[in-house]
Amino acid sequence: MSALGSNGKRTSGEAVRPYLGLRVGDAVPTEGSSVAIFDRGESAWYALLCRPQQERHAESWLAARGVYAFHPVTSRRTRMRGKLREYERRYLPGYVFARFDGIPIPHRVLSSPFLTGALCRSDGQWGVLGPKRLAALHEMRARDLRQEDERQEQKRRAAAAGRVRAGDRAMFRAGPFEGMPCEVVEIDTVGGVKVRFDLFGRENSVTTTGETLVGLAVGSST
Repeated sequence: MSALGSNGKRTSGEAVRPYLGLRVGDAVPTEGSSVAIFDRGESAWYALLCRPQQERHAESWLAARGVYAFHPVTSRRTRMRGKLREYERRYLPGYVFARFDGIPIPHRVLSSPFLTGALCRSDGQWGVLGPKRLAALHEMRARDLRQEDERQEQKRRAAAAGRVRAGDRAMFRAGPFEGMPCEVVEIDTVGGVKVRFDLFGRENSVTTTGETLVGLAVGSST
C-alpha cells in the first residue's frame, strides 16, 4: 500500500505513516495480499523484526499472504473495579516468528508497514530457525495459560476450603456421598479437604474439596 506524492507517484513513507497509529482492534487493510511474498521451496521458520507493539498487525498481514506467524506472550488475568480483565505481556517484544511454505522474498516481505527486518546469518542471508527451539517458543503461551488456570483453580479450592476448618462437622452436598455427614480432619495447602465418615458401619476417609461440603452447625443432626 502506498500514497500519492506531489509528483503523482506513491511514496512509501506516506504509506507507512497511517499504520503507525494503529491500535489493537483496528481494521488492517489487505490490499495487495495476492502478491506472493515467497517462492517455491522447503518450508522453514524465520524470526522477523517488527515495529513496537505491532506484532498482531504483522501476524495478520502475513496471514493474509499465506504465512503463519506468532509472537510468544504470557497471559494474565486481573480484577479491576470489579471486572475481570485479561492482558498479555510479550516474552520477546519486537519479534514475530513466521513459517514460510517456501523461500521468502525479502523485499516483498519488508514491504509490510509492520515489519522492519529479520534475523540474519553472518553472510547477511535470513537465518532459518531450528524446529526444536520454535516448538518450545510456540508452547510457551499454552503452558503459561495452563499454569494460570492451575493457579486460579488452587485459589478457588483454597477459598472453598476456608469455609470449613479441621474438626468441623460437615455434610457432602454433591457427589456419591451426597447428604452424608462427615468430620473435617485436615486441609492441605492447595485446598484439598480430608474428611472421615461412616459408611456401612465402617469408618472411611477421602480427600475432597470445600465446594462439595457444607458446614453443619454445632449440635445439628441429620
